Amino acid sequence: MEIPELLAPAGSPRALKVALNAGADAVYLSGKDFGARHYAENFSRDELQEAIREAHLLDRKVYVTLNTLIKNSELPEVSEYLQDLYSMGADAVIIQDPALLVLRDELSIDIPFHASTQMTIHSRAGVEWAERMKIDRVILARELSFDEVQEIVRASGVEVEIFVHGAICYSYSGQCLLSSFIGGRSGNRGRCAQPCRKRYDLVQLHPSKRRISLDDGFLLSTADLSTYRRLDRIVDTGVAGLKIEGRMRSPEYVAVVVDVYRRALDEIKEGGWKPSSKEAERLMLTFNRKLSRGYLFGDDVMARDYPGDRGLPIGYVRGYSGQMLSIGLTSRTIPERGDGLFFEAIGKGLYLGEHSIRNRTLTLRAGPVPSGSRVYLTRRRSLKRFVEDLEKRPPLKVWDVEISFTVDSDGHVLLTGEVSVHGKVLRESVETEFERAIRRPLEPETIKKQILKSGYSPFRLILADFSYPGGLFAPLSELNRIRRELLSGLEEGIIDEMGSYPERNLKLPRKDKHGGRVSGDPCISACVESHEGMISALEAGAGRVYLEPQVHLNFRECDPGKLEGVLLKAERSASGYDAEFVWKWPDITHERVLERLLELEEELSLDVMVGGYGAAELLEDMDVRVYGSASLNIYNRLSADLMHDIFHMLTVSPELSHEDLRGLESDEILVHGNLTAMISRDNIWRVLLDDFRFPEGSRWGLRDGRGKIFPLNQLLNCETVVMNSAETCLIDFMPSLIDDGFRNFSADCRVQTPERTFKIVKSYVEAAESPDKIPSLKRSISDGSCGGITASHFTKGLRE
Repeated sequence: MEIPELLAPAGSPRALKVALNAGADAVYLSGKDFGARHYAENFSRDELQEAIREAHLLDRKVYVTLNTLIKNSELPEVSEYLQDLYSMGADAVIIQDPALLVLRDELSIDIPFHASTQMTIHSRAGVEWAERMKIDRVILARELSFDEVQEIVRASGVEVEIFVHGAICYSYSGQCLLSSFIGGRSGNRGRCAQPCRKRYDLVQLHPSKRRISLDDGFLLSTADLSTYRRLDRIVDTGVAGLKIEGRMRSPEYVAVVVDVYRRALDEIKEGGWKPSSKEAERLMLTFNRKLSRGYLFGDDVMARDYPGDRGLPIGYVRGYSGQMLSIGLTSRTIPERGDGLFFEAIGKGLYLGEHSIRNRTLTLRAGPVPSGSRVYLTRRRSLKRFVEDLEKRPPLKVWDVEISFTVDSDGHVLLTGEVSVHGKVLRESVETEFERAIRRPLEPETIKKQILKSGYSPFRLILADFSYPGGLFAPLSELNRIRRELLSGLEEGIIDEMGSYPERNLKLPRKDKHGGRVSGDPCISACVESHEGMISALEAGAGRVYLEPQVHLNFRECDPGKLEGVLLKAERSASGYDAEFVWKWPDITHERVLERLLELEEELSLDVMVGGYGAAELLEDMDVRVYGSASLNIYNRLSADLMHDIFHMLTVSPELSHEDLRGLESDEILVHGNLTAMISRDNIWRVLLDDFRFPEGSRWGLRDGRGKIFPLNQLLNCETVVMNSAETCLIDFMPSLIDDGFRNFSADCRVQTPERTFKIVKSYVEAAESPDKIPSLKRSISDGSCGGITASHFTKGLRE
């Protein structure tokens, strides 16, 4: 039975060592820059080289993450770094930015690429796009169901990898700008501050404003993924890689999780594996925010009651008397001296000292804790010892070396070793001279003992040929020297072979560029979600409208059946204006939704805006224009040039500063609106009771601890969209942007009233025509903003 590759996180050299010793087939790690976990310890260039050498000597692989978005100014440095990784022999590079595809093409290097989950690939169309782009493996979005993964694997021409354990983001990876908008620390640049772990209130904004009272306050906080108990089913799908998340987590976490999954996979390969409750409890002894089988198996992924480490639930408080606390134990794991306990009711813990256990009741001296309080084991002293032992463990003997030792009658010695590296035989020889013995000649057994010592190496030495006439002498140090020299030569040969790449045609399939509207008068576009909003934008002078219809019934359910009627009515109305009408698809389009959208598009033949890789190619044979939304995260000119092969126009990332935007003049800039901060598969309205009655036309938001309100919206499949609390407003900069050569400017009006949509669009149309009016126009649109206005990253850039 073929078993998928087990990938372990290595956020530090120590984590790398325990991951390899615990049985990972491959590790993924990052240099000091351009990795999605900037705050991990990570690896210097020298440490990267050593990590690759160490892994290759153990017949393991190293995948280096270069999975952040790249600014134009960084392209030369990234190009040099990519060449360094190629020279080091990295087994693959995990990427987010399509610019790397172009750089690899230009550099003519054939290093494999894996599409990071940051690329938000969540459909067969996305995987097919990756295959066309010469990507070797796709790491799927964590929001896919088991059936969706299975269908993708069956249809895929490239390897597919999924996450099986570790943290889950509230947002689809690559689609979260919340940390970026709040504090300038972008998850797309590896610097997420995790604002999703903070408290939020659910508030109704319209028709009346009120806070909804809920039991739990961490509305965006997710549990951790753990698929251990369903691992055999995942193996049966045929996925190529099983990834453990956790480059920010401790070596102890890495050691235990890799060990548990390694044992399980080995038993699955042998047949007869059953999940073990003991092993499941070991997983809970590592850092976890409650474990869930995730979207993969239809579990609730939320942990809205508490955002921190849960540990292993071991029991509950039975009583407190005379400074003695009694705990009823319910777990298989029994606490030991030095372990850490946490009491949920008081939010505090202690280290276990003197105690007694009798009839599954733990008694210890402690302060008062309410009866019934849950008790968790959050630190296991024996776990630390396990990791220490793992670090000291000698490397596995993974290479069988056939040793040949021959000495002729003149004392000329030839020591030869042969090893097969994935079908290729490597051969190394060392020569020396023996002298005629005067007193004590070397005995054959002494020679064999010395030349077959493998010590702290990954070699298993097998004596294939031995020829020695006897009567000769050499110091044992000389035998040791030639053996070490032989093994060192074999090590270098293995490293060279493991770091080589097969020759492949990685030329990108490029086409004539479509190009966008780059000359003539400025065009103000508006993204709206209702017919009334669209008419307001057109009346105000919008040159293009993107309509993303809202068709939810009561926020818990959506009705795609309404789409056709809404779109037909909108198209008829828009035809009376001198403007482009574009149907904006949801930025997330799972397979079933995508099929429905394509059916409608074949009937309606509308220009379309999409936000995911692969969706545009599905429309290639239709005579329509395809626009790319900001969800594509266009950050630089190389990505834009590549995507213009299929897109008529792209909306660039709102994280770019004025300086960063240079070179992207042919594309569209988001100049106004509450921009998308998060897209989540979670439907946040399901926290409400089933009998909750939604007022007609109600609007909703999340309020943080500072009182800022983040408007909420929905996609077609009832996914939650969290919008930024403040409105981006770049009206001041319209003259300079026009002077720079930009002609396409977009206002996101999805959560605006029709009246405010008219005011926003009209203001930008007038600003483009009459710059002297800008101060008064800015005051006017600022007055109607609920959360204030901001120039956001345009003027300040990101915090880096």
